[in-house]
Amino acid sequence: MSAGDIDHGFSGYEPDLGGMTQAEVMGRGRIHQLIDDDTVKLMESRVRKTGVLERLQAWRDEDAAAFSIGGRPSLISERAILTGMLLLAKEGTAMHLTCVRDLLMFRLSDASRELLGLEAPSAGFVGHIAEKNRWYANTSRAFHRINDLMDPFPQERRHSKTYTQIQEILRAHDAVLADKRKARLDEFTQLFLVMTFNEQSRDIRRASKKVDISFDQTYVGTPTTKGYSRKSLANRVKQEAEVEEKRTLKPGPVDAFAGWHVTTGERTDAGTGQVDLTTPDKKGGTANYRWGWEINIAVRVDSEAPGDHRFPGLAVAATMSLPNVRVAEEAVSLMRATKALGLEPGVGDADKQYWANSTPERLHDDALRAGFTPSTDYRIDRLGHQGGDHGALFIEGGTYCPATPKPLQDATKELLGNIIDTATYRERIKSRTAFQLHVKEKPDAKGRVVLRCPALGPSPTVTCPLRELLKTVTDKARPAVDGDDVPDFADKICSQHSVSFDTAKFTRTAQAFEYGTPEWDKFHTHARNSIESLNHQIKSGGTEDIESASRRRVRGFGAAQIIVTILLTNFNLRKIAAFLSDKIKDEAKKHVHGEPAVRTIRRRDREFHNPYTDTYPAGVMRPDKAKHPASDETGGPPLRT
Repeated sequence: MSAGDIDHGFSGYEPDLGGMTQAEVMGRGRIHQLIDDDTVKLMESRVRKTGVLERLQAWRDEDAAAFSIGGRPSLISERAILTGMLLLAKEGTAMHLTCVRDLLMFRLSDASRELLGLEAPSAGFVGHIAEKNRWYANTSRAFHRINDLMDPFPQERRHSKTYTQIQEILRAHDAVLADKRKARLDEFTQLFLVMTFNEQSRDIRRASKKVDISFDQTYVGTPTTKGYSRKSLANRVKQEAEVEEKRTLKPGPVDAFAGWHVTTGERTDAGTGQVDLTTPDKKGGTANYRWGWEINIAVRVDSEAPGDHRFPGLAVAATMSLPNVRVAEEAVSLMRATKALGLEPGVGDADKQYWANSTPERLHDDALRAGFTPSTDYRIDRLGHQGGDHGALFIEGGTYCPATPKPLQDATKELLGNIIDTATYRERIKSRTAFQLHVKEKPDAKGRVVLRCPALGPSPTVTCPLRELLKTVTDKARPAVDGDDVPDFADKICSQHSVSFDTAKFTRTAQAFEYGTPEWDKFHTHARNSIESLNHQIKSGGTEDIESASRRRVRGFGAAQIIVTILLTNFNLRKIAAFLSDKIKDEAKKHVHGEPAVRTIRRRDREFHNPYTDTYPAGVMRPDKAKHPASDETGGPPLRT
């Protein structure tokens, strides 16, 4: 018996399996269970619904050489490989190519093989090792045919690199090709997520005619964890050049195109053409830094009814990027991608990493052109009065009367400084609203909006000594401008009936809801909780577990986004199913034996006045809601009191 006989399973070799079965040995300890045909058919139909197969073919035609000698037909198609990956994601199996191979080789019925255009593998125990190797090679080639069309950062990834080799890879990088392929990669992700959105019923999709989103970044690890910093790369290369025996060099990074994710601490946002110089602190080690990539995700939220759960919180857009690079531009890509859902753009909520730290040229202008209005918190140095125009004051996203009382201007500052409590803050924000300028004419094509003094117009909200002669409405009391707050010099907003403002001057601070109000707080809290909940669910050991690279061992940026796309697709489908299940459960609770269920009223609510909720027992009318008689004794209208 030769070694070759053992390796290839030639006839004549009869191994002693002891108490193990041939099926266990072929599965390396696993018993492969068949997947039912209906599930395979369902996943295959969803792959086709995405339209991604047509786009892959279009990209292949675009990249094809003018002349080709051709080749053998592919034994495993893109349709089969993507269907297999969706099936693995559905059952929570690791997204390894060996797992995809085993699924295609052992876990499909003849009918499912015919559907996916797969040949039948050799079923014999003899020679199964060579057969599995052949199927793995075909599976790997099928996956990489997809990846090669979209990978923005192609490079050799099988071996560790010296820092000199890393530098050469960076110098040879084709930025134009990278932009082209990244656009394809993002479109691939978009097609899958739009498909999941359309798997909802129409009434759920159209619960709101707008699509409001909350977006953020979350870390995705690389299969290889050794990194480097571009800040120190040149010095590392210089040190390597001084080593005579190259074999003594320690193994370096594998993937040149990843970066350091900052777990805690300040993050940067390198724009186009800038280099990310983030590097772990030598004194602090790498405890607060992790080598990998960022997934940028937008979840659908509800600005009209925050927290009412009118639809599931799906990931409606996603991209992948290098840490600390083009954060603002990735957010714009998310907003543009959501327009493929067919709904009107609404509110775009994010934390201070985005709206508060980005320049209008990189984020705000493109977001507004895409139709999205910001919702966010402000940096502490941008609270209170921040400049103005024509005498008006710019305060936390609003344009206010120059005589707005100082305590109202500084309300947020004093809240954060523990000078006032939340109740006082809410009262001040409510009072400050009266001093906000009124919109007389909406913005025109040139981005100019006409505003007027809050003491003017058919519905003035304040009274002002400078406008006493023009006062025409005296039907109710209004806040009055203190004479001491009146500016010494009456600028245009105090001397003209209306003034034209350039909206570009307050683009950076404009928000969908007036900052600090209960409406703003309710929506912003709902939006932030939604994206944080989504990030938590898709990470840290859950069904998808996108953060852990141990469940997706294929190296490279493109491969990671392809796999994460499949996992996000499965997440969305799970969310839709759970939403429908909860809806059916709630409907069932409302009916008992075919009749609507009657809500039980607690005894304290049935028999006593509840001062906390201000509710009275059934049949007892609130004292302030007593109705006046329909008429007096003379038959005339009721007396006014």
